[in-house]
Amino acid sequence: MLALVCASSAALLPDSPSRAQVSYSLGLGPEITWRTVEHTKTVTIGGGSSTSTSAASGLALAARMFGAGHMDLSDGSLQLSGGIEVIVPARRVVEGTISPTNSGNPHDVWPGRWDFRDGIGLGATFRVGRHVGDGSRRVYGLIGARRMWSEFATGGTNPETGIAGEDRTRLARWPMSVGAGLTLGGRWPTDLRVTYTRSTTDWVVTQPGLRLDYRYVTSGVALSVGIGKIH
Repeated sequence: MLALVCASSAALLPDSPSRAQVSYSLGLGPEITWRTVEHTKTVTIGGGSSTSTSAASGLALAARMFGAGHMDLSDGSLQLSGGIEVIVPARRVVEGTISPTNSGNPHDVWPGRWDFRDGIGLGATFRVGRHVGDGSRRVYGLIGARRMWSEFATGGTNPETGIAGEDRTRLARWPMSVGAGLTLGGRWPTDLRVTYTRSTTDWVVTQPGLRLDYRYVTSGVALSVGIGKIH
């Protein structure tokens, strides 16, 4: 769809040496992310509530397949790009420990563990780039969004009875990203980029007289390398 928009826009421009040029690219490559997940659990019973927040970090690995449309503007020094991507993560888990509140109230947060993992995802990006040097290299800034199918889990152990329980679910999360990159030209162009991503996911579990609110704030810095083919 983005490629068709680029092509349609170019067709509306008059024939001239400065006419916009449209190209397309396909590629794939690895993505490495240092990810931090902040977990917040709130227990509400009657008119009172208690909250516990903890965080954990870990390395996330994924394969990224992408396609994009590119439009060179003006004298070719400026380029606009729009693309889509498929992200296939490795099955790596970020795990953390819940700190109990120990206030002696019925709504205390019990000790336990939580975890988070990503499933497959789809994304879209928009880039503005500029050719540098002899024109075979390009630097760019980007913004983007992804839809990740992720798994969230939170557990708790009753300190009096030792009985443990867990809430686990699969939800869509929507990380937004901003970053910058460098494309090295050639027959098989290589793309290097660094992005910062962040998302917030909330879910609620209710039982008679009990409400559990969970929040996962996921952020990370990702390094991506992509090798593609321009058409």
